[in-house]
Amino acid sequence: MQDMRTAGSPETSTAGPEPSASDSPFRTPIPDNATTTKNSQAIIRRLTADGLHSNLVEFGIPIYEADATSQRHRVRCTVTDWGPCPFDGHDVPIPDEARPHTGSDGAMVVIDRSSGLVFEFWQASRKDGQWTTSFGAVTHLEGSGWVNSDRSEGHATGSGASRLAGVIRLSEIENRDIPHALALQSKFACTNVFVAPAIKTDGKYPEPDCIPEGALIRLDPTLDLNELALTPAVRTVARALQTYGAYVIDTSSAPLGVSFELDPMATRDFIGTVYEQAGLRWDADDALRGIPLDRLQVIDQSVG
Repeated sequence: MQDMRTAGSPETSTAGPEPSASDSPFRTPIPDNATTTKNSQAIIRRLTADGLHSNLVEFGIPIYEADATSQRHRVRCTVTDWGPCPFDGHDVPIPDEARPHTGSDGAMVVIDRSSGLVFEFWQASRKDGQWTTSFGAVTHLEGSGWVNSDRSEGHATGSGASRLAGVIRLSEIENRDIPHALALQSKFACTNVFVAPAIKTDGKYPEPDCIPEGALIRLDPTLDLNELALTPAVRTVARALQTYGAYVIDTSSAPLGVSFELDPMATRDFIGTVYEQAGLRWDADDALRGIPLDRLQVIDQSVG
């Protein structure tokens, strides 16, 4: 997946109003009476055998805010057999300091609040001032957090989820509040099987303990977090997992990973001041240590 070393300057995004509509799946609390799938325990054992990977730096998502001074670009898609390029017809505002991932995904997100649009890049590249991207999506800031089923908005994740939706923002860790479901990736995503709100899958794991893209995972709401010795950041993540859960939106090379915004000051050896002061560690399977992963549950979305 992504491979990010550093991203731009301190002028990257400062989160404004919460992305996605108030009735988006990402912003809808899980009902107290929600039931779990019959194979929930087997799936969770498979996903969490190596912990929960925190994608802070190497896989962190670079997010930028465009403004009136941002130069406008015509962005060309280099993959032409996935449908119309979603950037066609858009003068895309991209801040000069914007930098995508240097690894295979080349991920980058640009928020344009003036138009209410989010420009999501997959394998973005800039050469001689011209931006290209293998593919991507143009989603609505106050949309559902998922692209349309006709894929007219494009797609920047394997499931059709917005690349912005579900990402844990720097400001949310700083404010100790994540008011939405999280975004997960797994190498154990099912082959050819997905569940709504996902519209597709890029999963390749064929065994019965696979997790469908679009699946919603939560932390057991009966768990008393006050009884656990958790750092501020981990407690914030755990609370969001209990309240909103987390959607599986993509594949990865890890059994289970959760998406964070990349700190613009992060380096190969530094995760950023906000994350560090909140008690997070490096990109690692134990960065969210203290959360009892065996208390995670796969919600049965066929009910209700």
